[in-house]
Amino acid sequence: MIAQVDNLGHRFDQGWLFRHVAFDLNTGDRLLIQGRNGSGKSTLLKCLVGLMIPREGTFVVPEAIGYAALDQSLYPALNAIEHLELSADLRNCDPQSQTLLTQVGLADQATKPCRTFSTGMRSRLKIALALQQHPALLILDEPTAALDQSGRDLIHSIMEEFPGAVIYASNDDADARWATHALTL
Repeated sequence: MIAQVDNLGHRFDQGWLFRHVAFDLNTGDRLLIQGRNGSGKSTLLKCLVGLMIPREGTFVVPEAIGYAALDQSLYPALNAIEHLELSADLRNCDPQSQTLLTQVGLADQATKPCRTFSTGMRSRLKIALALQQHPALLILDEPTAALDQSGRDLIHSIMEEFPGAVIYASNDDADARWATHALTL
């Protein structure tokens, strides 16, 4: 088993966003988290990657998690290679810059500062960073929101070929076709 979530819940002052969330994921599983805006999709993912602490429940996830989100920041002055090298230094892994940038379609943009990247290009770089450490679990928050059709096809291909389990949040009905399981908040 790659991930196990039992009775997870989170609340803010105004009340519970979600409660009693439970699921198990194995190799090859693709879990879609769906729900209206403000239902807690991003919060649930942030709990699973350790950016927030849930108010109730337990979960077990692997140490190596790949995570990409719309609100994830990049350094505007760094280029794509520098991002991957910095990340590799922090994670104590091989940067794999050319391989990852080719995989996400940014090889020809490798030395341009990220401040010149479009929103879709930044999304592609975040995916490369998420894949860098060869995680067992890939968590993607709205992975296709800023992408054109070729970018959406790229995400689908990455998810299809990913050797572990994937959890992704999306409100796009087209993204549901990639899921083996779905959870609505």
